[in-house]
Amino acid sequence: MFKNNLIKALLAGFIGTIVFTVMGQFIAPHIIGFPMNIGKMIAGMIHSPENVGVMIHFVMGTILFPISYLLLGYNRIPGPGWLKGLLYLLPIYLVAMIIIVPMAGKGLFFDSFPAAMIALMGHLIYGVIMGAIIGTPKKA
Repeated sequence: MFKNNLIKALLAGFIGTIVFTVMGQFIAPHIIGFPMNIGKMIAGMIHSPENVGVMIHFVMGTILFPISYLLLGYNRIPGPGWLKGLLYLLPIYLVAMIIIVPMAGKGLFFDSFPAAMIALMGHLIYGVIMGAIIGTPKKA
């Protein structure tokens, strides 16, 4: 089952990461006044060039999260695929807001309700895309 869904999961993660990134760059400025550049934030955390941060962002979104979803959430979270993906991304969002974002010097939940809501939207849309493309387990 894992092997059968791996290609779909990687494709779903890549598409979700593109959408997430585009939202941060082009939608966020209209709502919060500035782009949310995740690659730049990651690069700042590890004192690396921005392109390294972008690469890490895409590796996490394209490989790490989809594979972890297949291993941990795909068979355990109830509901249709889109809902399973959405629910899987909720704790990832919370970890990002409570641990990663403050580590980047941006404060708890970005110290900004609008920015935190943009990030929540991005994570949930990513989860919906991933879950919808991967689908639900086939009944044996």
